[in-house]
Formats: sequence, structure tokens, C-alpha cells
Amino acid sequence: MATFPNGGNGNILQHSNPLKPPKPHSHSLSNPLSLFSQTPDPKLTITGPSKLSGHVSISGSKNSALSILAATLCCSGTSKLTNVPNVSDTRIMASILSSLGAQIKVCDDEFLVNTDGVRSVEPSSDGIRKIRAGFFAIGPLLARFGEAAVALPGGCDIGARPVDLHIRGLRALGAVVELR
Repeated sequence: MATFPNGGNGNILQHSNPLKPPKPHSHSLSNPLSLFSQTPDPKLTITGPSKLSGHVSISGSKNSALSILAATLCCSGTSKLTNVPNVSDTRIMASILSSLGAQIKVCDDEFLVNTDGVRSVEPSSDGIRKIRAGFFAIGPLLARFGEAAVALPGGCDIGARPVDLHIRGLRALGAVVELR
């Protein structure tokens, strides 16, 4: 829930010296964040004629949820994850886990992941190639079964990103890694 420090009337004006009004800034609209990089003590100023009130639901972090979904492979039984954002990446990660034999039930922002049926060490390469986080399955599979065969990840709109840090980490832990 978000609240406003002045009781919620929406007319907020904050600056360093309340007796001296703030100086107007001239900043490029092409980079609205430039205000914060050039102001020594940045403040967010909101003004408005209407009272603001209500509640805002904040979903969980997609990137955290992806890591935790992969980590369920380390557990037996059912893991209950709440406040999971229902976005394409979390649904793809659920399909990756399903391809290994996990049973997934999704209800709103709650994921129930039962990994008792996981027998495979090779997740669907289709899912792994859709999202970069699919590669996160390699560590839990290696810990649980002593081996893993995982496709190289995809899903990065900014271009190819190497996985050499992952591979070096696995090797540092004693794993023998082959790239095929």
C-alpha cells in the first residue's frame, strides 16, 4: 500500500528549504530522469487538484520468482510460492519445470510446484531458449541428480550474453562441463 506523507491530498511539494521556493529546472523531456542526475538532493514533486486515495497491489519480482521457481528442483514435495507475477517468463519457467516432470498449479499469484515426479535431467530446450532464466535449472539439477543437460539460454532482447560465469562457477564447484 502506498501512502502520502501529507495525509493524501495529492498536493505535495518538497524541497530542501521550505522558506525558499525551488528554482525552475530546464531539462530535456527526452530523458525525464535527467532531473535526478543533476540535482544534488533529488525530490519527487507531485501536485494536483484532487485528493489521491486507494490501494495499489504490488506484484513480486519476476527475476526473483524465476530463481525461486528453479530452486524448487532442490526440494521434494510441494513448494508454495505466493506473490508470483503471472507474466510470460514465469509461465515459461513453469513449463520448463513441467518438462522435467514437476506438477505445477497456478492460481492467480500463487504457484504450487510439486517436484516428486522430476526424473529427467534435460529440460525442454524450447523453454530454455525462450528465456534466459531457464539456464537457472542447471544448478538445482546438478545438485539433485549429479548431472544436467541444459540447452544454452535465449530470450535476451539486448543481444547474446555469455554464460561463461555460470560455467566457471560450476567448474569451481567440481562439475565437469561440456559444451556441445
